[in-house]
Amino acid sequence: MTTKETPFKLTYGIYILIPMEVGEPSTKRAQFQEALNDKDLAMELDLIDEVRDYAQVQEEACKRRATQKYASRLKRREL
Repeated sequence: MTTKETPFKLTYGIYILIPMEVGEPSTKRAQFQEALNDKDLAMELDLIDEVRDYAQVQEEACKRRATQKYASRLKRREL
């Protein structure tokens, strides 16, 4: 994704573990502390607007680069 954010993160404000990660040992699961989870979730939800704004800026920049690249290949012709 050009915004470097998942659609789930942009919609709900948090990252998720895919089912494969739940069954396998991972650093996410090993470092999980339930007491800190609520605090972290609240902080993530407070920052979701900034994450969405940043993703929108990244998307617009990507579109602008694509447009410039396409326009640079055009050959101008006079009629």
